[in-house]
Amino acid sequence: MLFFRFFFKESAIAAEGTSETEEALNIYAIQNIQSTEGMAWAQANEIVLPIPAFLNDSNGIGHINLAYDIDGTCRRERSLYEYNGLFIPSYTIILAANYLNIPIEKIQADLGSTISLGSLEIPMTWSTELLISFKGPRGTFKSYSFFDVINEKVPSRVFKNKIVLVSPSAAGIMNPLSTPIDATLPIGEFTANTIWAILNKQFIQQPSWDFTAELLLILLLGLMITFIFPRLKAMIASILFILLIIVLIGGSTYFFVSKGLWVRVTYPLLELILGYIGVISIKYFVTEVRKEKVEGESAETNRMLGLSFQSQGMLDMAFDKFRRVPVDKEIKDILYTLAKDYERKRQFNKAAAVYEYIEEHDSKYKDVVERKSKLMQVSETLVFGDNLFGGGKGEDLMATGTDTRPTLGRYEVIKQLGKGAMGIVYLGKDPRINRTTAIKTFRFGDELEPEDAEKLKKQFFREAESAGTLAHPNIVTIYDAGDEQDLAFIAMELLEGDDLEKHTKKDNLLPMRKVIGYMADVADGLDYAHQKGIVHRDIKPANIMLLNSGVVKITDFGIARITATSQTQTGVVKGTPFYMSPEQFSGEKVDGRSDIFSLGVMFFQLLTGELPFRADSPAALMNQIMNVPHPDPKKINPKIVKPLVTIIDQALEKDRENRYQHASKMRDHLKGVGAKIDAMIAKKKAENAEK
Repeated sequence: MLFFRFFFKESAIAAEGTSETEEALNIYAIQNIQSTEGMAWAQANEIVLPIPAFLNDSNGIGHINLAYDIDGTCRRERSLYEYNGLFIPSYTIILAANYLNIPIEKIQADLGSTISLGSLEIPMTWSTELLISFKGPRGTFKSYSFFDVINEKVPSRVFKNKIVLVSPSAAGIMNPLSTPIDATLPIGEFTANTIWAILNKQFIQQPSWDFTAELLLILLLGLMITFIFPRLKAMIASILFILLIIVLIGGSTYFFVSKGLWVRVTYPLLELILGYIGVISIKYFVTEVRKEKVEGESAETNRMLGLSFQSQGMLDMAFDKFRRVPVDKEIKDILYTLAKDYERKRQFNKAAAVYEYIEEHDSKYKDVVERKSKLMQVSETLVFGDNLFGGGKGEDLMATGTDTRPTLGRYEVIKQLGKGAMGIVYLGKDPRINRTTAIKTFRFGDELEPEDAEKLKKQFFREAESAGTLAHPNIVTIYDAGDEQDLAFIAMELLEGDDLEKHTKKDNLLPMRKVIGYMADVADGLDYAHQKGIVHRDIKPANIMLLNSGVVKITDFGIARITATSQTQTGVVKGTPFYMSPEQFSGEKVDGRSDIFSLGVMFFQLLTGELPFRADSPAALMNQIMNVPHPDPKKINPKIVKPLVTIIDQALEKDRENRYQHASKMRDHLKGVGAKIDAMIAKKKAENAEK
């Protein structure tokens, strides 16, 4: 049986068919047609039939018009064409019906739904198209050369009881088709795949609810993109996006593979992808705007915090904040100032690091390159101990190697004033109130154990704690105390004058009347300190300053302890041996009467030029102070009046119960003697005036 193919042409202008054509086509048209409102099917205005000889000898004809998708791929076949009221089936439908012995008059068509070949129902799309389920690519079906067949090289039994398709396959005769399974599939093999799908019931259906499901998906995804995605964090949104992609593609694949249902998800999928990209883009731009705003605010916040830390001397924290600020001209000026602050604190490596940071952004800014190089050299030649009370003699403080003056705390160090047993005294200035101060520094030897150094550190700050509570005209004023890098320091009142040490020599003794007045003032200051619960423990001429104004000041409460807090312990010996009281030597708990004994020793020395207790060894000296009575000062200096001897005797009592119990009592006695001496001098002046 022979079946021939023909083409329909779709044109804008309807062509008038001849009565002969319509009569010839009538026997090949499907008569049992049903249609539902809203369904669609292909329609043609022109037809290209086989030549009359083929048409007259054929057992049936069918069109071979194909339907191409928007991407140019052929996935479907138009099963029916309407031509002048006649519904002509496709070539594959005619072949399948004939193979199943179904005559044309028994073929039924429900447009937009199914085409029935007897009991075989072929599902159609809403536009009456057959979705093709391909068996395989080129070569899936057996093919033979037409030349071999007509030359009887292929036996005829090969084609028995089979559908034989005669179709061109050579390149150039007919363009191959682009299909999902092969980009160059010949038209004959395309027809074979279609017939195979029909006869084996391998149908792909487009369910009736596909359009509704697609609309619902578009609506649902639109709502999610509009209201949900913008409110989610980036990670959660990306996870949800991936899950939705998997659900759409996976669900569509599942229905297609297992159920043969083609559920369209292309538009929902595109909506999801483009919507997600849009949301992410909008959030990105919004975030960038906010980020720029936050970074601007953050930079200003870090700049202000850095300046605050710098003003408080917390330079490391200041540098950390400044590094978070964009380096413009203003911040370079600030960093330059910070580096000089590091220089003042003798932290040369850190100063060099700041200069280097500026250099990285602007190597021509001021003299950062030169200063960095100089500081690197200084840091290699000058060594500062990490231990606060580590070794060194203190000469390095002024040897900065730069033109920047060093600082201790907030105090600018100007020059060295002198050296003491424990450290160096510098002339300093408080820049806040432009006040000149004396800065007393301390270092403790490397030979000390860390525990001992820590104890000495506590003792050092105890001086500031105790002396800082004292406000008396005859006690030096303490302004501040602190520690920095390798030095501990006390900022105190700057005293212009000398201590009384040089006035303990016989050839440089002060007038007796002045000594009495000075000792009365010292006793008054000690009484004030004792009332505050503070014992000096080291009263001696070197710790009494005689100012140029004639005022005496007690200095160095460095070994004092606050008795009110019960910090004094027995068994601890403190002070200078020649001026120590018996109870200090014996390690007993001391009080203000120990200072009175030391004041008595100093009083004796200032009047006589000699110490009341002298020995060649500490043991002998201790024995004298504890057991041997002091000599009569009048025998050494006959000019000493008897009342002063009485005062010295009571101040130097071995038993502190017999000593002055309060320095104020000794002060009053001294002032009484001074008043009598003044009266005698005034009387003599008056008598001389009368003569």
